Amino acid sequence: MRRAILAAILAGAFLVEAAAGQTPGATQPEGDSGDAPDHGVARLSLAQGAVSVRHGDTADLSVGVVNAPLIAGDRISTGDGARAEIQFDALNMIRLSFATEVRLSELQYKQYQIQIAQGTAMFHVARDNDARAEISTPTVLMRPARQGSYRVTVNPDGTTEIAVRAGQAEVFGPTGSEYIEAGQTMMARGSPSDPEVRVVASAPQDDFDRWNADRDRAFGRTASAGYVSPDIAGGESLDQYGQWQNDPQYGQVWVPSVGPDWAPYQDGRWIWADYYGWSWLGAEPWGWAPYHYGRWYRGPWGWAWYPGAIGPAYYWRPALVGFFGWGGGFGVGFGFGFANVGWVPLAPFEVFRPWYGRGFAGGGRVNIVNVNVVNVYRNARFTNAIGGVRASEFGHSAVNARTMVRASSADLARAGSVRGAMPFTPAANSRRFSDAAVSTRGMPQTSSSLRFSSAGSRLTGPGARSFAQSPAGSRGAAGPSVGSKSGWRPFNPSTSSSASRQPGFNGQPRAYSTPQTSPRYSSPAPQASPRYSAPQNRGYAPQQRVQINPPIVRDRGSSGQGSRGGGGGGSRSGGGSSRGGNGGGHGGRR
Repeated sequence: MRRAILAAILAGAFLVEAAAGQTPGATQPEGDSGDAPDHGVARLSLAQGAVSVRHGDTADLSVGVVNAPLIAGDRISTGDGARAEIQFDALNMIRLSFATEVRLSELQYKQYQIQIAQGTAMFHVARDNDARAEISTPTVLMRPARQGSYRVTVNPDGTTEIAVRAGQAEVFGPTGSEYIEAGQTMMARGSPSDPEVRVVASAPQDDFDRWNADRDRAFGRTASAGYVSPDIAGGESLDQYGQWQNDPQYGQVWVPSVGPDWAPYQDGRWIWADYYGWSWLGAEPWGWAPYHYGRWYRGPWGWAWYPGAIGPAYYWRPALVGFFGWGGGFGVGFGFGFANVGWVPLAPFEVFRPWYGRGFAGGGRVNIVNVNVVNVYRNARFTNAIGGVRASEFGHSAVNARTMVRASSADLARAGSVRGAMPFTPAANSRRFSDAAVSTRGMPQTSSSLRFSSAGSRLTGPGARSFAQSPAGSRGAAGPSVGSKSGWRPFNPSTSSSASRQPGFNGQPRAYSTPQTSPRYSSPAPQASPRYSAPQNRGYAPQQRVQINPPIVRDRGSSGQGSRGGGGGGSRSGGGSSRGGNGGGHGGRR
């Protein structure tokens, strides 16, 4: 009797929304919103053909699938005929051609450094923004200076080609930086400490360029960009799979085109991600933004996703659910103490309590409280809202109609709600995005000690990842002597004829802005190498500004808070503002 009374008191004292855990036995520190600005997460938004991901923390290899979370240290590779796309937020992304390997050397909130080990990739900036992006190669480092498309090729011998299809790029070497304009290509060779370069007219567009242009136009037409924060990747995936509806209480919400029995967080798998622990990988093609940001609720159209107001910073969350157990006895015994584990999506303004980050380095016990789940989570009132699997299968296989187990009303009335870490130890298959076998045919075979340029980098502080420890000058293609007739010269900004320094969004951060009218490819002044010619002109459609209605949404967005855990987060006492919602945008310094 005393246990039942104590459990009831604890259940009324707080809402428990912990999802799967980082370190078994920890409980959530008070006042921790779960914002992780230094632990960014990117989205694998497209995977055509053989795409693989090698995890930086374990070196485990997994098949790359759409919506897979990528973190600093990961290596993404494409095989024969394959292509891939990685989104860092709504405005910055990189696309990989076949036989390409890129490495995510730094990934924080609005700070991205990508190393291209081999192959061809296109970095696209949809419009000027305040993110800092760097593309590092074995010879030089490049930063996009403004909205545009930047094609980078690293050949097997380490030589680099940087072609500005639209925009302006700042390229860094050991003695400074040079700008290259739309229609120009800088070729670089040698070691990062002493590269040689030459600037020529860009080659005509090929199939990879045209595919990128098609993707750019599709992104420019998305209506979801008007309702989702630029911090949040994946908004463009929503348009073709649902509709935006105006809710008088929440403003614009997204309603997926699904059957009557569908519910969120019930088609996918629980995977283990470094730092964040157990994370949801949605199987739906749109299953990124609605599962890592915002809140779900049942409205007049069925299930609807509330993305939160545009304005505050958004940080990624591994899942926005509440976890509980049932069956097999009451709670705090050895291990989990229940035969089954269930979860329910958080509704707007229900508090998110993270299970990762500060305070989860170890120690303590799992905090399990006997509750009636329906009284704790608003969405639990709907019979199809609750997902669940056998505890022995959690994190080891896909979650779908075949593997799900359902809790009865009686089970929900005497469940154990969890605050803190879930005591499930990840296995090797917990780190895989799919049960499919990995095919590495046609993928580059690069060295783990490959050295990349860090010249001019602003993202190589104490927290930066390095894939190489080889001595300076140990990598790079040999070339003719300086001053040869081939047009090669030492990297020396003081003697080059490239553009003068013109700080753009990546050199001097500025607020989001609508793009200038249709930036087009332009022909540079004639250069050496007659086999290059200027590509045809092509414009990019501008994005429209967005007005937020109704007033309740607009007011939340202008509350003056520096960051938001996601749309619809719970209210924090004494702060006068809502926090803890959407787990938005990536992670990084603000």
